Amino acid sequence: MKYTDRHNHSILEELEEKALMEHIPIIRKTERQILKKALEQAKPNKILEIGTAWGYSALLMAEWCPWACIDTLELDQDRAEKAREYIKEAGCQDRIRCIAGDAAHTIPQMQGPYDFLYLDGPKGQYLRHMKAVEPLLSARAVTAADNVLFRGWVEGTLQIPRRFRTIAVRMRAYVAYMKENYETDIYPDGDGMMIAWRKKTE
Repeated sequence: MKYTDRHNHSILEELEEKALMEHIPIIRKTERQILKKALEQAKPNKILEIGTAWGYSALLMAEWCPWACIDTLELDQDRAEKAREYIKEAGCQDRIRCIAGDAAHTIPQMQGPYDFLYLDGPKGQYLRHMKAVEPLLSARAVTAADNVLFRGWVEGTLQIPRRFRTIAVRMRAYVAYMKENYETDIYPDGDGMMIAWRKKTE
């Protein structure tokens, strides 16, 4: 293992420990393997992530795809600043660009094409963000979306608590849209991850 790999690994371990203590959401271990496999198959040159938090997933993707450039969008200014600190500490500031602000406003400013999209931001905004990003996706682009089963309330008959009803309904709309317009696989591990790619034209 190279020094840089060891260094990045120690940063990821520190980030994971602190994020758990501060209740900052990071990708679960089961979903990590699904995301890693999707990236290995896609071999993206340029990645867009929506939902940076403290930069854990962005640093993982940078480690898995050392040739790729990553743009990651974060709504919360404080989280974005924390992510930039970790990205700089890992020496990845030339490959990972963290942009703070509402993705609805920042997406139109982004420069594609992106070969991989990772959705892990506000769950009720997946469909809105997906439609905004679509013009920036390459023909071979793959999309990964975390938490698509949202506690079992998206596919199933479980009663949805009132405060989560809007998010669950919107997530159902996202899943339906993706199934209609893309080839999709849903992995039920954890809170569910969907991998999607464009349908082949006849």
